[in-house]
Amino acid sequence: MWWRRPLALLFLLCLAGCGFRPLYGTGSAAADPAVMDELASVDVAPLANHQGQMIHNALLTDLTPHGEAEHPKYVLRVSLVVNDVQQAISTTYSATRDFLYYTINYYLYQGSTIVTAGSFSQTYSYDFLPDYYANVSTSDDLKRRASLAIADEIRNRLAAYFTKAAEVKKDAEAKKAGGK
Repeated sequence: MWWRRPLALLFLLCLAGCGFRPLYGTGSAAADPAVMDELASVDVAPLANHQGQMIHNALLTDLTPHGEAEHPKYVLRVSLVVNDVQQAISTTYSATRDFLYYTINYYLYQGSTIVTAGSFSQTYSYDFLPDYYANVSTSDDLKRRASLAIADEIRNRLAAYFTKAAEVKKDAEAKKAGGK
């Protein structure tokens, strides 16, 4: 039991030595002013339908909390596919559970060039209730929460990209300065 504390300290020292930076928190990569400036220079292209509009608005809030940039350097295009599947059939052959499967693809453009892209999937579900209004309210709340989670995931992925791009640029400049 006594060996756990020194082992934990050794693990933390190894993480510090490899340049590990958390993605969340005040000392995180996403809180870096340079990364925040890059995120704020992203224009989010409109998405179709109500669910897309909710994701668009959540992205605007996450990426540009102080208002949209006058001259954005990047354009973010997001495609969204939502499959609504009712499952968990009861003995009366009516569905008792609803699943929403989201497939998200995103592309970050600088001019006409894609600088980063990615895709991911998320699944959400809720139980049907006897009251119709409760089902409508639950569905709306689930879609709102899904929009926020999807926007957060895209923001985190873009923050990771901008952090890595800044490191690559810094390394290239250091090599160029060292070579002269």
